[in-house]
Amino acid sequence: MRVIHISAQPKTWFGKLVAGVVAATVMLLAFFLSIVVFAILAGIALLAIIYLLWAMHRARRAMRDQVIDGEVTSRDVH
Repeated sequence: MRVIHISAQPKTWFGKLVAGVVAATVMLLAFFLSIVVFAILAGIALLAIIYLLWAMHRARRAMRDQVIDGEVTSRDVH
């Protein structure tokens, strides 16, 4: 019976160099991807905040322009 041993650790200096470069590249790509995801989420949050402020401003302006007509029949407080 023949046993085949597969090792993920590089044995030569060139293999170690390639593994180091690949690891650094993967970490750099993950870092840049996290920055892009953060920027997208921050943009969405900023747009949501701007929309809410605009909607509140519009609602306040609509309420300010309304006039409530009424008639006071008595000023007596019971």
